Amino acid sequence: MVLSADATEGQGGQGLNLHHMIRGLGEDFDLSVYCRAAHSLQPCVVPRSELLAGLARIPFIRRARDWTSFLAEQQFDRYVAGHLRETELVQGTTGQCFETLKAARGRHRPTILDCVTTHVDDFSAHQEQECQKFGVRPTINGTRRRRILDEYREATLIRVNSEHSRRTFLDRGFSPESIVTILPHLNVAEFPQAEFKESTFRIAFVGLLEPWKGFHYLVDAYLKLGLPDSELVFWGGTSSRPVARYFAEAIAKNPSISLRPQMIRAAGLENVYGRASVLVHPSLTEGFGYVVAEAMACGIPVITTYNTGAAELIRDGENGYLVPPGDSSALADRILHLHRNPALLPVIGARARCTIASAMTLEGFRSKYVPHLMGLLN
Repeated sequence: MVLSADATEGQGGQGLNLHHMIRGLGEDFDLSVYCRAAHSLQPCVVPRSELLAGLARIPFIRRARDWTSFLAEQQFDRYVAGHLRETELVQGTTGQCFETLKAARGRHRPTILDCVTTHVDDFSAHQEQECQKFGVRPTINGTRRRRILDEYREATLIRVNSEHSRRTFLDRGFSPESIVTILPHLNVAEFPQAEFKESTFRIAFVGLLEPWKGFHYLVDAYLKLGLPDSELVFWGGTSSRPVARYFAEAIAKNPSISLRPQMIRAAGLENVYGRASVLVHPSLTEGFGYVVAEAMACGIPVITTYNTGAAELIRDGENGYLVPPGDSSALADRILHLHRNPALLPVIGARARCTIASAMTLEGFRSKYVPHLMGLLN
């Protein structure tokens, strides 16, 4: 089986997804993995284009990130399609595998599209709406959208990682048989247990600081609350000059807001999740949201939106909290509730950790996904 992802194993959402695919399918399939880098096997490393890398360093071209992303993914896809090994199954990642899936279909091989977002029209609508507020370009333009729609047509099966994501396809006329929901897997033992020994009430945001991630709704909520003995920490780098200016202004208003542009595994999960009182993930659209599951695995409460696929793991008020997307007041209400009731933190966190331990097992992943893949071979 071929797995293809324009990612480095274990880094970012796509890299984590690739890592879990390798671990989850390695026992049942002889894997050939095309990616930028991997550590758990010897991958087929796809070299980056020096020309594209040079162009991306030019400021006005870098700001056209929809086109730089498109060109990088196209270069990755064409390389994989041109070097595709003989195989029985081919799985590619959304936005970067049209030529690869087409080549596999030309060999009469079943194809799987691993869709890590919601349907492109749902995802891009939320992107465009929030990006307009900052005057930045969305990452999906008309050309990228059409290529993703072509990938949908080339796929024998589309795998999504939440029922929320699946509904965005069904609402657009896809047959139920063509879309399968396979929850990712996490090993809770790999995540440190939070102990809540900090005297400061620390709110953490982890992820890309992109407008559709909803960081501005969290900032608005925090500024309105004016909580004593608290911090709001953003683990992630700013995506554009307007976003950087926004954070500079927010920090000037309240120095308890800080940015940590680091890879969280380099910083240490015990420092990112382990020192947090709560993770807030206010995304407007999310196929899953690994950071939600990771924070729960570390035993801290999570506040996220109904538009996040990982919200399906949360029982509101029991092992976390759910709020409507784009609702700063609802975020503020839940944050204030936890701030006023610190004894709830370890109780809700323990329930969250138990949820991940039972719902996101490797065995569960394999028992659901492998039969679907085997069925494509019959």
